[in-house]
Amino acid sequence: MRNITIYIVILIAALSTTNTYGQVAFTDSNLPIIVINTCGNTINNENPIRSTMKIIFHEDGNRNYLSDTSNLQALNYNGYIQIKLRGNSSQYQTKKPYSIHTIHVNNDNNNVSLLGLPPENDWVLNNIAFDPSYIRDFISYGLSEKMGNYAPRCRFCEVVIDGNYEGLYVFTEKMKADKNRIDIEKTPENPYNSSDYGYIIKADRDINQTSWFDYPYHTSYCDSIMYSITYPKIENIRPSEIEYMHNYYFELTENIHEQNDAIDIGFPSMIDIQSFIDFMLIGEFSSNVDIYQLSTYLHKDAKGKLRAGPVWDFNLTFGNDIQTNRSRYNVWQFSNYTNEGAKFWTDLFNNSTYRCHMSKRWHEVTAESQPLNYENVCSFIDETQSIIAEAVPRDCARWQTTNHQASNIDSMKNWIQKRVEWMNNNIGSCEQCQDESVPDLVISSINYNPPQQSLINSDKLEFIEITNNSDERVNLTGIYFGGMGLCYTFPVNSFLMPNQKATICSDSLQFVSHYAQIPFGQYTRQLSDQSQRLVLYDAWCNLIDEVTYSCNPPWPEEANGHGYFLELIDINSDNSLAENWRATKIPSSEIEISQQRASMVYPNPFYDFIQIETNTPETTYSIINAIGHEVFSGEFTGNATTIDTSELPAGIYIIRIKSDEETICLKIVKVIKG
Repeated sequence: MRNITIYIVILIAALSTTNTYGQVAFTDSNLPIIVINTCGNTINNENPIRSTMKIIFHEDGNRNYLSDTSNLQALNYNGYIQIKLRGNSSQYQTKKPYSIHTIHVNNDNNNVSLLGLPPENDWVLNNIAFDPSYIRDFISYGLSEKMGNYAPRCRFCEVVIDGNYEGLYVFTEKMKADKNRIDIEKTPENPYNSSDYGYIIKADRDINQTSWFDYPYHTSYCDSIMYSITYPKIENIRPSEIEYMHNYYFELTENIHEQNDAIDIGFPSMIDIQSFIDFMLIGEFSSNVDIYQLSTYLHKDAKGKLRAGPVWDFNLTFGNDIQTNRSRYNVWQFSNYTNEGAKFWTDLFNNSTYRCHMSKRWHEVTAESQPLNYENVCSFIDETQSIIAEAVPRDCARWQTTNHQASNIDSMKNWIQKRVEWMNNNIGSCEQCQDESVPDLVISSINYNPPQQSLINSDKLEFIEITNNSDERVNLTGIYFGGMGLCYTFPVNSFLMPNQKATICSDSLQFVSHYAQIPFGQYTRQLSDQSQRLVLYDAWCNLIDEVTYSCNPPWPEEANGHGYFLELIDINSDNSLAENWRATKIPSSEIEISQQRASMVYPNPFYDFIQIETNTPETTYSIINAIGHEVFSGEFTGNATTIDTSELPAGIYIIRIKSDEETICLKIVKVIKG
C-alpha cells in the first residue's frame, strides 16, 4: 500500500504545473536556473564526479521556467560537468558550495561562455554562507571592478540538484590564470628564466611544497602568515621558480620593513602601487575580517611588478562576523590585534608617501559619481537587492532560516555611512601628493594588429610609440605600463630627450629585422586585436597618459590587420578620443637580404670576433641584443672591420649595417667554444 501511495504522489507531481523540491514549490524565476543531475553519484570534496548540467536562461530578459529543460532555445548550457564540494568553513554548512568544471563528452575541457561571462571551464557555485544580506560578495567584487580592477564576475541564480531545489547561489568565475581572469603569462618563450613566468600566490590555510611562512618582520597578533604559489600549478612548477618567488617576496618585505621607497631599488620598483592601494581600500572599506591573512591573492606577470588581488571571499564584511565583533567600522583590519595578516601591510600604511597616495585615491573613489561614494554604494545595494527579491524567501524556506535580509541591509547601509566618516577622519592628509607633476609623455602610435606574415607571427611586429611632448629631458626611471595585459617598465636612468620618440615592441629581434630600426625596449605579452586599455604611470601610480583603443568604429578600421597602424594626428590633442587618431601605412621593411650580402658578415655562428666587409662608403654598424639594446656600434674606416665580441654572452643578435643607399639587418648567433 505504501509503494502505491508513493507512486501516486510521484505521478501527481509529474503532471502538476507546480513541482515541489524539498519544501519549496519552485517552477520559475527571474534569475537563471541551473539544473544538475549527478546520475545517482554523491558529490564529495575529494574526487569530482561526472554529471550533467543545464542552464535555463533567456538572454532577452524573459522569465526562466524549470519546464524549459527540454527547450534548446532556452538553454545557455546543456552538457557535461565535473562537480565537487569546495571551500573551507563554508563547506560545513547544510547548503553546500560547489566547484564546477565544464567538459566535453570525452572529458576534455569545454571552454564555454556561461551567463554572458567570458569563455572558461572552471566555475564556482557560491552558497552565500554566513551572510544574511546575500549580497556582500557580489557587492564587494562589483565595487572592486568599478574601481578599475579585475574581480571575479558573478551572476545570481537558483539551483536544482537531482530534482531538489537547493536555493539561491552566486555563479562565479574561479580564480585562475586566464586571459579573461588573472591575465598573466602562461607560456613563456624562455622556459629557463624564472622571471619570464607569471605567478599567482595566496595567503591562506593551504600548505604544499611551494608554501612559505612570513616569519621575517612579522610581529602582529596572530599566527604566522602562510603563502603558497597557486600558479604555476604544483605538478608543473620547478624548484627554481619556487625559489624565485620566495626571494622576490622576502626582498619586497625587507624593503617595506626598512621603508625603502626609492623608485629605482625600493618597494615602488617591485609592486604596482595602485593595485595594493585599491586592494587595501576595498578591504578596509568593507572591514573584511579575513583580508590580508586568508583568501588573499597576489599575482605577478612575467617581468612585471607584483600586484595585489583579485579580491575574494568578502562574506564577513560590512559589520557581519560569525565569531566576535571583528568587522567594526572604527578599526584598521591590518592593525586590530586579530587576523592582521603579514606585517608589510601595516608597514606600507605607515610609509608617509604610500599613505598620502592611499588617502588621495580614497578621496578620488569616494567623490561624487565614483564607486565608493556612499550614495552610489547604496544605489548598487538597492539594485542588487531587487534582483534577488523573489528568490530570497524561497531560499529561506528551503533551508528553514529566518529572512532577515531587509533589516540586515538597512543595518549595512548605516554601518557604511559610519565607516566612510571614520576613514575620512583617520586615513590622513593627501595634500603632500595632491598635485604631483608628471612628465608630458604621450602615447602617440599603436600598431596592435599587424598584417599576417608568411614566415613570422604577426604579433611579434607590434609596437607602441611614446613621445616626449615637452622641451625638457625626461628621466624615465620608474615609469611603466600598468593594468593588465602587456608589461613594460622603463630602465633605471633611461632618458627621453625633448620631443623625442621611444618605440617599444613585442619582439626586438623581429622589429629590427622587419623595420630596420632599433626599438627603445621590448614589452612582455601582446596587444589585444580587439580593444585594450594602455595606461602609463610613474612609480607611485600617478597617471601620465591613458588610451583605450578599439578595432571598431569610430576608431580607424584600417589599423585592424590591413597594413596600417594608429597614429595620433596632433600630439597636443586628446588621445583618448578616436577622432584624433588616423590610420597610417605601416612602413615597408628596408631590409634587402641576398646570398651575396650575407657573405658580408662572417663567421656566423661566431665565437669572439665578427668580420664585416662592405664596398659602400660612410657605412655604420650596430649590434642589437634580444631585448632591443644596442651593445656595439661604430663606423667603417675602410672596406672592412673586425669586432671583438668576447665580452658578449652567447645568444641571438641582430647586426644592422646602414649606408646612404641601404640598410641591411642580419640575424647572427654567438656560440660557446667547445
